Amino acid sequence: MHIGSPALLEAIFTLKGNLAAGLPPPAKIIDGIEIAPFYNNAEAACCISADFEMGWGWRSRGPEGATALGEIERQHVPLILSLLEEYSVPITWATVGHLFLERCTRSASGLAHPEMPRPVSDGTWSGDWYWPDPCADVQRAPGWYGPDLIQQIADSPVGHEIGTHSFSHINFQAAYSSPDVVRAEIEACNELMRPFGLRARTLIFPRHQSEFSYLPLLAELGVSVVRHRDPRVRLSYPERTASGVYKIYESMNLRIARHYDYLDKVKIFIAKAMERRAAYALWFHPSDPRAWFDPQLRAILGYLTAERRQGRLWVATMQDIAAYCDVRERLQLTCSQGEKTLTVFFTGDCRQTREVTLLVPVPSHPLSVVATTETGDTRNLDVRNRRAGPARVMVNAPALTKQIEFAF
Repeated sequence: MHIGSPALLEAIFTLKGNLAAGLPPPAKIIDGIEIAPFYNNAEAACCISADFEMGWGWRSRGPEGATALGEIERQHVPLILSLLEEYSVPITWATVGHLFLERCTRSASGLAHPEMPRPVSDGTWSGDWYWPDPCADVQRAPGWYGPDLIQQIADSPVGHEIGTHSFSHINFQAAYSSPDVVRAEIEACNELMRPFGLRARTLIFPRHQSEFSYLPLLAELGVSVVRHRDPRVRLSYPERTASGVYKIYESMNLRIARHYDYLDKVKIFIAKAMERRAAYALWFHPSDPRAWFDPQLRAILGYLTAERRQGRLWVATMQDIAAYCDVRERLQLTCSQGEKTLTVFFTGDCRQTREVTLLVPVPSHPLSVVATTETGDTRNLDVRNRRAGPARVMVNAPALTKQIEFAF
């Protein structure tokens, strides 16, 4: 049976609880000026993340099965990058830190990575945690090392984010890890990412396993956003936790559905995200079947691009979305009204995001809008009415803005 009716499909997803409402964007209106929930006042945000793990994510399948999937992932990454470049869509590559290595060796005692503290078995493995490590190099074990693939991702003109999936794909539940294990895993990733000019800002929990015991520690280590799985909520505004780390709620994973067109599901979810000013988050494994990328991901990217072109959807990395939300949370504004001027003063650090979008009530269309930065530089800003409303204009303030002056 094939379900061809989007209305029936939406009713089924609603009945299953897939479209339950998550958090709305917190109000941020100061002296009548609204800091838009998303960049360019888009109705929704969209991020895509790839759990880039190669053999490390499949150790439960044994050395041969893990190696085979790692090598499939190696074949698929260039295809995925090509698709993303064709549609100019940046994504977050949640990368196992070990993939940055070109080679590794065993110690005199026979252990791989003896300097790393070991997690506790969750029942899916026994022996030493690093038993699957081939302790070889990218030429001899291409399914377990990926510095060349990481370089391809870093070199992409699209501007992808390279996040972390931990150093060795650990379970982040407190029963199976510890503060020492978590610290060592993230610090090892940061050490390996440093030559690439990177730092672990986004963390995807391996196998979605975490009860968020370590958020304060992760914040201390520089992680600012995680992907969050909730069986009840799939569309929500990014949630700021007490530690300052943001949760972006997972919406769905990439696949081809048997009984309906998967693109119809994407459209239903994004329409709901737009109604609620929520973030839509799609994820996949690069080792997924090839047809899931072309034609399935291709079709999804085409739809996202069309919505982005209309200005309704902001397509960005997890880090960019979290950074915007954090600037919005922290930023404070004060206003000074003159006879023919309006000056908006900024208090707070805007450097985390390239621009922040303001919706400003105005008596008439401004003759000029000039931003002054912390360094004293000035810049003329574009003014738009689209989606701002009849009595408001929309402006994007660049990072380090200290004030904006509107002249009428």
